[in-house]
Parts: sequence; structure tokens; C-alpha cells
Amino acid sequence: MPEDDGLKSAVELAMEKLRARGDYTETSLTDAQKAEISDIRSLYKSKIAEHEIHEAAKMKQATTLEELETMKEALAKEKERLSNEMEDKVKKIRSSK
Repeated sequence: MPEDDGLKSAVELAMEKLRARGDYTETSLTDAQKAEISDIRSLYKSKIAEHEIHEAAKMKQATTLEELETMKEALAKEKERLSNEMEDKVKKIRSSK
């Protein structure tokens, strides 16, 4: 095993083990793919923020605790849906060549 200067992080050690077993292959993204991923993440973060602002205004008008909880649950589900949609698009870009 070659000597390296300095200590390695747990992530670096784990990646070395995966490479040694053949369970991991590095793929580099093109600049266009990186830009597209960045644009998608930016778009979805703004969609989530817009939805949070809209729902916060509605929550201020809630008259009961149950109504407020229902709105919070709906907001959480929508945020999760948008996040999953964003990650699906990012995965699609990463897997394309």
C-alpha cells in the first residue's frame, strides 16, 4: 500500500474500498451537464420556496389547529414531491452520456 501524505477522510477510505472491489466507477460530468443540473436544482428550489411562501400566507388564515396541521402536512408532501421530481431529473442527466 503506497504511503500518502496526510490522513484520509472516512469518505475517501470508503471510496477506495469500493473501487478495489469494483463496486464503483467514476464518471465525470460535462460542463453542459453540470450547468443543466445546476439550473434544475435552482428551478426546483425556487418552486419550493414559492410554494412555502404561498402556504405560509394561507396558514396565517387558519382558524383551527387541525386546519393548520393539515396545511403543514400538505406542504411537506408537496416539498417532498418537488424534491423527488428534481432528483429524478438530475439522475436522468447524470445517466445520459
